[in-house]
Amino acid sequence: MATETMEQHALNTGRTFCWHELYGPTSQTLVDFYTKALDFGTQTVPMEDGTNYRMLTKNGEGVAGVWGTSENEQMKDVPPHWATFLAVDDVDARLEKCKELGGRLHAGPMDVAKVGRMALIQDPGGAFIWLYKPAM
Repeated sequence: MATETMEQHALNTGRTFCWHELYGPTSQTLVDFYTKALDFGTQTVPMEDGTNYRMLTKNGEGVAGVWGTSENEQMKDVPPHWATFLAVDDVDARLEKCKELGGRLHAGPMDVAKVGRMALIQDPGGAFIWLYKPAM
């Protein structure tokens, strides 16, 4: 990193670790904390399935999704945490390689209309990460 500028480092990191999501009991509690404590903005995006996706924003751009786990029956047992999305060239091919090397699939792979394809894996060390390829 000695020859790399901080701006280039941020671009490289942002292109690799390309999205984040925050999970906690209620989305409003999370939004209230991050907007008041750390000056994030917020926006809500309607999804094709009729749900709304809440996001934290910086300078008007979405930087992280926010999920209220008690607000979604499928997420009722999900503990509070930050999730990271890793950009990959092919979710299915990378998923198979991960499984060959001892990784485990926990969710997906799934397509989200106008968003992309994703799968949640657990690496052999126990850490979780989302594999993600954006829709074109």
